[in-house]
Amino acid sequence: MTLDRKPNDLTGVTNREVMDDLAALYGEAWAEYRQEYDRVSNLGQRDFPIQLDIELNGSCNLRCPMCPISVESPKNKGPSTWFDFEFYKKLIDFSVSHGTKAVKLNYDNEPLIRKDITKFIRYAKEAGILNVYFSSNGVLLTDKFARELIDAGLTKIQISIDATTKEVYDVMRPGGDFHKVLQNVVMFKRVRDEVQSKLPLIRVNFVKTELNEHQLDEFLQTWEGNIDQIGIQEFVKPTASPIQIFSSKSKKKTDFKCSFPYKQMVITNEKNVLPCCTFWGDKMPLGKLDDPIQLLDYWKKMQTLRDVHARGEYYTIPECKQCVDGGLR
Repeated sequence: MTLDRKPNDLTGVTNREVMDDLAALYGEAWAEYRQEYDRVSNLGQRDFPIQLDIELNGSCNLRCPMCPISVESPKNKGPSTWFDFEFYKKLIDFSVSHGTKAVKLNYDNEPLIRKDITKFIRYAKEAGILNVYFSSNGVLLTDKFARELIDAGLTKIQISIDATTKEVYDVMRPGGDFHKVLQNVVMFKRVRDEVQSKLPLIRVNFVKTELNEHQLDEFLQTWEGNIDQIGIQEFVKPTASPIQIFSSKSKKKTDFKCSFPYKQMVITNEKNVLPCCTFWGDKMPLGKLDDPIQLLDYWKKMQTLRDVHARGEYYTIPECKQCVDGGLR
């Protein structure tokens, strides 16, 4: 099995070429998008992000030790605080007009808490966003929800499992249901095949820490050939955690240049704009988003960050150093 890890990425993915194969569905526009995504992933400059990560709600149904939500209270994070659909539409329209081609509909939250997420997916697709996807713990998936997500046009779903046994899963994903999640992944693929759709692509994820890395090889063997992609992510130590965990087999990066500032921005549920998709991005807010046009100034503001990474000097920024090196023992 080939685990393709880009030099400027903290995630390795199997069968990466399946993303390029979608040109058969979307035509030349998809091929051009993938070519541009690869260019900016190799630190190519751009006037506006090719992707936005939008956090539609600020909560999660699990309390995973590698996530800062695990120490946060869910109080006052109900529907009244969720990302507004009317503002979302303005944001999508503005971003499409400036060349954005991809939207990830979560940050460190669980997106399936929002049962109306399908209208956000559908609007983005109809507005011209080619790649609409999100990461989920998979607990809230149902047959009905799967059919709605497929019908809305979801491009890809990434389901975080991180284990091959219930015992390890329960430590990595407190509050989840290991066997139910496995059943949900199988169910989603069955429903997709039943309705004769090629989308969404289904990827299972494994965040590698000292708690689960002994199961990595088995995880790869379990899912190889049974799913579209497998993602293996380097552990990024959270800004706060109920227990101390590390990624003991990882090595310090000697010439790491993060590609994220070249291609994406995060917009949180509270409309804070962040320059990074990891937990440490929350420590480097660019400002509030009251009008989508502000993204132009925030993107320009990120040029200093891009310049630092172009020189391979991530360690000169405390938050970046913590992100890249902080998960090591």
